[in-house]
Amino acid sequence: MSKAFTKEDSGDDSVMPVRPRASSGEKRYITPEGYRALQEELAAAQGPDPKAGEFTELEAGVRRKERERRVQELAAVLEDVRVVEPDASQAGRVFFGAWAELEDEDGVPVRYRIVGPDESDVKAGRLSVESPLARALLGKEVGESVVVERPRGPVEYTVTAVDYAAS
Repeated sequence: MSKAFTKEDSGDDSVMPVRPRASSGEKRYITPEGYRALQEELAAAQGPDPKAGEFTELEAGVRRKERERRVQELAAVLEDVRVVEPDASQAGRVFFGAWAELEDEDGVPVRYRIVGPDESDVKAGRLSVESPLARALLGKEVGESVVVERPRGPVEYTVTAVDYAAS
């Protein structure tokens, strides 16, 4: 039988390295706040497990491997990212790190910060710079509109405010 169809223990229990999402030599961008948050997560993952006593020995081993994998992943991300500080010359226009207040065609307001993919969280209002909406907003000023295709059809957003203050 081919080795492809058998499970043989190689004896190597090391954690598999995480492949970076970016192409070779390509930098990913991150806000200063996002960088600090990843540093804090890394420090917490390297420290003692606050839930260590809550698991069986087998579960604890699995959890330890998951934490080791996350430490490697975070360390790789922190090494690959480039922190982008807000630039005063960008005031009034949507660029990386900006908070953009938008209004859709029904008058519903939304607020998003344009951030790197490693810190994006739409529910928290952090939109990846790689997303279609963020790409459409880049360089726009208050009063300008963008149309973004969604699965339900196109939607138009109008920029109502741009702010670079950390929130």
